[in-house]
Amino acid sequence: MDPPLQKRTLRRHDPGRVDWRRRTIVVLATVLVVVAISIGIALATSPDLVKGAHVATTAPATRSPGATAASTPQPPFGVQDETIALSDPSRETSERGDAPAQSGRVLTTVIRRPEGAVGPLPLVVFAHGWNSDPHVYESLLDTWAAAGYLVAAPTFPDSADTLPGTPVTDFPNEARDLSFLITAMLNGAAGKVDPARIAVAGHSDGGTDVAMLALNPAFADHRIRAYVSLSSQIPGGVDGPWSAPTPGALMVAVGTNDEYGLYPDAYQVYQSADMAKVFVSTAGGDHLDTFVGTTASAIAMRAETVKFLDDALGRRGATSLQLVGSLSPTGDPALVVNSPPPGA
Repeated sequence: MDPPLQKRTLRRHDPGRVDWRRRTIVVLATVLVVVAISIGIALATSPDLVKGAHVATTAPATRSPGATAASTPQPPFGVQDETIALSDPSRETSERGDAPAQSGRVLTTVIRRPEGAVGPLPLVVFAHGWNSDPHVYESLLDTWAAAGYLVAAPTFPDSADTLPGTPVTDFPNEARDLSFLITAMLNGAAGKVDPARIAVAGHSDGGTDVAMLALNPAFADHRIRAYVSLSSQIPGGVDGPWSAPTPGALMVAVGTNDEYGLYPDAYQVYQSADMAKVFVSTAGGDHLDTFVGTTASAIAMRAETVKFLDDALGRRGATSLQLVGSLSPTGDPALVVNSPPPGA
């Protein structure tokens, strides 16, 4: 037999070497069994496994400061819709053509609530225009609710288009309706409201109601911290003054092609205000679709109102310069901040 092959054969069958290998295998197997038993005991008595918890195999995620295990809903929220009826017996409702005057004022109020938002919530009370009603402004109201605001929009018993008779104009009563709504909302008529974050907004005649609250001391309501006056004017037939210092902040907005010629009138509201303020115009914008339409500029205008509300209610003492900075740049080139009308 070839010596190298014989040598390899003897190495495989050497009894001493076989016994050493067997002893080594037995020792290693014994160690593995002991280790496996130890691990099994540890896992079986682990509190996490007893509770059915998942054992993480990766590093834990980093939490932001103040974050909790249960995530807090954030804008944009879903929007809940309801209608409530509120009654103010202290004032009367004007006659509406064939419909006679009535004692008391019933304010059927559309409520838009951000679904899942944790209260107390900031409040926006909205005033519709003449011969109109809150449902015309659903896109605007829903934008605010989706941003986290509780929105209350009354149907004015004088000027709404949904009631018997012919709509009439009654700026003083409608301005006081807005204050009445603030009181009702603070008293829990539609959920918890943050008394430090209250805004009023309005369009056309409703925007004029807001201007009265912002500019005229006879109608001032210092619970209000933000005013949004859309396509508005200083009303004729109502005594001034119209430039009283008022706490809070004002946003005036209008389309340059307002078919009722309200572009310079709205700018006059802005100029007269003695408070932090900002003026936003839409080039080529009309009276209503500038705020409720589906165009890019209308969507951008609604976003500007949210930016204003967030800034004016989010900090105390906002200045005009800070408001301009918060609203600039706008989301559409048609929107211009603080650009006066020709000749102003």
